[in-house]
Amino acid sequence: MKRIIFTTAILFFFYATGFSQILNKKTLCKKWYLEKYEIMWIDYEPQANEKNDFIHLKTNMTYTSVDEGKMATGKWAYNQDEKYFILYDEKGEELRFFVDELKDDKMILIVDIDEMDGIYIHFKIKE
Repeated sequence: MKRIIFTTAILFFFYATGFSQILNKKTLCKKWYLEKYEIMWIDYEPQANEKNDFIHLKTNMTYTSVDEGKMATGKWAYNQDEKYFILYDEKGEELRFFVDELKDDKMILIVDIDEMDGIYIHFKIKE
């Protein structure tokens, strides 16, 4: 009997953990501020010109962002099944972000460009 309860509890934990990782528009649509970079389990602070960088994903599927102090706007789309979203700038160029972790106040992204392979970008909600 204890095994059944324990097994049920473990399965529920994995289900709940997996469920919290579901990429959805409601959780994504926030103003996310750059917190840090993670490379091979080592955290790195943003450079001085990145201190106020953010991505603001809006419910109308537009975004504003600041990257190294430069403002950008455009549209965005997401793929819930594949756990990524794409930012389209005003020129029509796109940048894909894979969502490694998503919580109400924290998001970890992997940018789909070769130069940033293996770099995890941590974002958070400002309080």
